Amino acid sequence: MQQELSEYLENAFSLTDTDLTYGDGLTGSARLSGALSTFLNAYFRPHRPVLSDHLFIGAGVMSLLDQVVSVLADPGDGVLISVPYYPGFDPCITLHNGVVPVGAQVPLDKMLTLGELDYLEDALRAATRRGVSVKAVLLCNPHNPLARCYPREVVEAYCQFCERHGLHLLADEPFYSVLALDADRLGVNPARLHVLYGMSKDFLANGLRAAVLVSQANPDVLQSLLPAAPFMVVASPTAVLWATLLEDKSFLTAFLAENSRRLFAAYERTAAWLAFHGIPHAPASAGHFLLADFRPVLVDVARYGAALTIHAGHTLEERERALATHLLARGVAVMPGTACHLTEGGWFRLTFALREEQMRVAFRRIEDALGWDNWQPRRSDIGPHL
Repeated sequence: MQQELSEYLENAFSLTDTDLTYGDGLTGSARLSGALSTFLNAYFRPHRPVLSDHLFIGAGVMSLLDQVVSVLADPGDGVLISVPYYPGFDPCITLHNGVVPVGAQVPLDKMLTLGELDYLEDALRAATRRGVSVKAVLLCNPHNPLARCYPREVVEAYCQFCERHGLHLLADEPFYSVLALDADRLGVNPARLHVLYGMSKDFLANGLRAAVLVSQANPDVLQSLLPAAPFMVVASPTAVLWATLLEDKSFLTAFLAENSRRLFAAYERTAAWLAFHGIPHAPASAGHFLLADFRPVLVDVARYGAALTIHAGHTLEERERALATHLLARGVAVMPGTACHLTEGGWFRLTFALREEQMRVAFRRIEDALGWDNWQPRRSDIGPHL
């Protein structure tokens, strides 16, 4: 969909004299703020309408997360997050702030269930014993790298967990939203709830660097971000492009629907390819990637040892790194699960949000690198919607 989006934006792009200045201010243009509030109210179905005053716009989710953490926590404090998690969160928490990621090691079969909260409780108690004062919890929904959405009852349990322990909830979410919850009914102070949303996932535009923080009941947090605004202001051309897209309801509706359809087809194609080669994966239902279990390759030293330069004395994590290096040398980049802090070696995050011809090239390169037979897709493997 990137080609279609780039063509649309190229044709619709138009700057005014004001766009060449600081415009309405450093926290986001009035036009983009209005377009975002309308979009969030339409698609996130918030319990309380989102107003422009609830928004702080910045140059990407990572920039906003970095600054929000600096507001909520001091050096040496902690941010609690279930493991595995996207490794890009680490520098947002630690690099400028000296804040500690507190990982809750959750078995994969307990992830995205109410049982996950038990492991958060354990990790919080352990951090307290170590002298780490946890100030916030980070929730990524859909989960990255598992690519599944949290059920409503688990999101509610996250909110109540934060209220019980006096913590803020930072929700990075393009799908089911904390905004849709009735905080009063849950007994949760809405001032603890903050949502981050960017262009990267739904709009395939991580290169444009634009995102929004929604904090409906905590103006102090928004005010505290003002000194950092000059360092993460969204460039006027990017703001114009995002606002233009959000304001065009007809194109937006069609674009989101078609993107969803193509993502599902790409997922089914990748899942069928993995199944053909005997590689299990964690079922995915949201996002542009999946988590695949390459242990059948890594434990078969007799077959793959020479190609990967591994032997029986290597740990699974060492073999995982060897496979990632082997594939990268052949033009395919995959993310090892250990990068996501998985303690169980052998998993890889595979991104499939590419054009079909690009994915076929990637499949063929992996097959050649591992000496596999070439997969030929059948319509029954993928479904009737292609």
